[in-house]
Amino acid sequence: MNKFAFWDDWETPFRLTFKALSLLLIIFLGAFLIIEWGQLSPFYYWKITGYLEHIPFPVFSNHSEFIESTITTDMPLIFQKIFGGSNTLSVGYTYAYLIVLYVGLIGCLTLATYLENFWYFLSMGLWILLIMLSGIGKIGLFGFYDEIPIIIVALLFLPASYYFNTIDDSIGLGKRFLIFLALLLVTFGLIHFGSSYDQPLLFLTRFSYLPAAVVCLIFILIVGHEIVYAILSLTTPYSKSSSNNTTHFIVLSSVYLLNLVALYLHQIGYLDWNIYYLNEFAVIALSTILGIWGIKSREERYAGILPFYPYTALLYLWLAIISFATFSYQAWHANDPFLESMQNLILYSHIGFGSMFFLYIIGNFITQLRQNLPVHQFAYVEDNFPYISARIAGLIVVAALFFRAHYASFNLAVAGYYNGLADLNISLDKSETAYYYYKESTGQSMHNHHANFQLAQSEKKPSYRLTYLKNTLEKKPTPYAYASLGKEYENASQFFDALFTYQEGLEVFPKNWALQNNLALLYNKTNVVDSAVYYLKNNSPGSWKKSVVQSNLKAVLAMHGMRGDNESDEEPDRFDLQSNTIANKTIIQDTSRLKFITEPQTRALNLFTFSYLKNLGIYCYQNNQPEYLRIIDSYLDAPENISFRRDLILVKALNLYQAGRIASAIEIIYQLKEADEDESGQWNSLLGKWCLELNAPLQASKYFEKARESYYPNVSADLAQAYYRLGDQSLALFMLSKESDTNDTLNSNQTAWVQLFDAMQNHQVSWEIYSFEREKALLENAKKAESNKHILFEQLGLGNPYFQEGVIAAARYFQQEDKDEETAYRILHQAITINEFSDLLIKAYIDHCLNTGLIDFADDALARLADILSENEYTAYKVAFESKKESAQTDLDKNW
Repeated sequence: MNKFAFWDDWETPFRLTFKALSLLLIIFLGAFLIIEWGQLSPFYYWKITGYLEHIPFPVFSNHSEFIESTITTDMPLIFQKIFGGSNTLSVGYTYAYLIVLYVGLIGCLTLATYLENFWYFLSMGLWILLIMLSGIGKIGLFGFYDEIPIIIVALLFLPASYYFNTIDDSIGLGKRFLIFLALLLVTFGLIHFGSSYDQPLLFLTRFSYLPAAVVCLIFILIVGHEIVYAILSLTTPYSKSSSNNTTHFIVLSSVYLLNLVALYLHQIGYLDWNIYYLNEFAVIALSTILGIWGIKSREERYAGILPFYPYTALLYLWLAIISFATFSYQAWHANDPFLESMQNLILYSHIGFGSMFFLYIIGNFITQLRQNLPVHQFAYVEDNFPYISARIAGLIVVAALFFRAHYASFNLAVAGYYNGLADLNISLDKSETAYYYYKESTGQSMHNHHANFQLAQSEKKPSYRLTYLKNTLEKKPTPYAYASLGKEYENASQFFDALFTYQEGLEVFPKNWALQNNLALLYNKTNVVDSAVYYLKNNSPGSWKKSVVQSNLKAVLAMHGMRGDNESDEEPDRFDLQSNTIANKTIIQDTSRLKFITEPQTRALNLFTFSYLKNLGIYCYQNNQPEYLRIIDSYLDAPENISFRRDLILVKALNLYQAGRIASAIEIIYQLKEADEDESGQWNSLLGKWCLELNAPLQASKYFEKARESYYPNVSADLAQAYYRLGDQSLALFMLSKESDTNDTLNSNQTAWVQLFDAMQNHQVSWEIYSFEREKALLENAKKAESNKHILFEQLGLGNPYFQEGVIAAARYFQQEDKDEETAYRILHQAITINEFSDLLIKAYIDHCLNTGLIDFADDALARLADILSENEYTAYKVAFESKKESAQTDLDKNW
């Protein structure tokens, strides 16, 4: 190794070719290490399963300081668990690898034409073997299989190869390569147009696994001793030195070889030290780089077969490129049995050839080492121990390790081959064939991750899925496997097994966001809240993953009524985080205005957007904000949302009530009563509470009586309040006494009943009353308005039928000023339909009917007063009514 950059002395075409191939090698080598060490294969990905947990949330209560019924709705909290899934990778990667593989083989074939005699024929035999292994005979070329396609392809390349080697060796390297490349394109064309397969080149790539594996094996064996030679080069200078080269070389080489042995013992289970072990792929990467100079150092040994400049150097690079392109492709597809097979071979090769080369140096050059001579410059000019013997001995060691493992590396390689075929069939939507090949793969390597994970994805029986996922953890576990296995245990209600699985996964993959997330939700399910919050707060993944974790944290905090450390509204474009943030703010009664109001882009809702809209509605109701009413109607009208409509329309009714649109709110509750009779107790209780709050105790008592018939919890207390407001204290006290004595109400609280009884007996009870300030202000504005008087009075008349003054004023306006008797009638009719026990409204309705000739309607309304007015009041009113009726009939007959 007389010059580090030996290629600088080469002719320009060869120098540029060498640099270009070296750059390509570095790219593939770096890509492989990044993919493998960074676990960047896109084959596996994180899947999310979202589910809702519902917590009861009181939306209408706290009217009495004592006991009363409570109206609740379910507040949805979105929880998201993470588990592993697998992608069907783009065939573009496969085609790219196909090009690199066969262009690399063409490069090797081109250089093989420069070999001498025996070696040339040997290389052609190897080329034919690679053609046979490539699967060309399996893809039905022109309807032919097996030998004929192989002969056709061989006859395309062998004559040209023989011509270059024997007949006209003056043809340059570049021309030879281009001619072979053209023949390759012809071969691909024949395969593409002549094969019986739909996508034959895809099959060719998968079948070409075998020749690629052969090239990888050859290359691994070539560089097995390069690191020991590099140590020799570093410890023996270019000139005689006074330092102790023998000690340096022996110590450093022994440390390196002992580390390899320790790694081997660790792999076979004889050693379990908690130390850092060498990585096989780091070793092969370093050997590959060092091998560029190592193969230069022994050029005199093979100069008669193939000169180093430029042929052997370029052949070495092509072999390295094919090897690392194959490593990269298989790592990209997460084909772990293939990579494990290569790891074993790398380890065997470096132990065998490295140790034999070490003994070769000691046996031949111990004297020169003691003399501190530059041994590396003449290391391949042996004396006692022939170099070829060292290579044969190294091969024997490799074979011994291989056979001692009972052909494990071969079986792993075959398992990787079946994985590739299965993945190909998955991409072609042939799931049954893929399943067969995955099973064949597990038959060769029972615990290979790739096949077991894929089988678990497709298996329908839970017990089989558990078995397959357990197998994935035996050799090369991934966080995807741990997360998926934990989820399977949870689905089977094996919570302790799930807990142990997540904890074991975090021991192997500390701080893995998905495992921390799932473990936190499992702790939350078992009410270990501190641990749940800890794992979610200390989980800081990037991108969308952070939003998932933050969303789950908000859900846990909301479920347990806890306030988070950071209340900022993050990721406003994600409905899961928004929904749980709103729920948390609502439960902890955070009245600060939301920084985000997002409308789902599609009208068809899913669990996330439904949960967001419902929680937004509850929040707006609690904080008297208008946003929910502004956006909700378009989602309620969408037929796809029928399963969500009940919850959303209830929240709409609550917001309408809060906004003073009482009539619309009550109309919605009536719709819910008709649609859901099983919940009639809740709906009647809500209507009763509204009426009692709106100062309509008689109507409230009717609703409460119906709710009591449905055994709605604690509604008897509300009914007693209604009786008390009606002035019937004795009936109210009787009701409370009965409830207190018999304790026949669900969720009854004996002390609370007694306290309410005592307070009512002493006239110390009160009920929160609806404030009509909004309606009064609207009435004043309507009276003073000039341009929009019509709109204001219509809003006043139809908004709240319990604001009797406003209803009557609105009806009078439309009847007298606007001359719109139809609108006046509509206002009054709606008012008595909803506020059905208001004598003022019924009387106004009767007067309007008499004035407009609707005498029969007036008669019908009169009967309703009999249930409202006292007997004397009713008799007096009826006399006056008859007089008005007679006058109205006379006017009607006259006009007729």
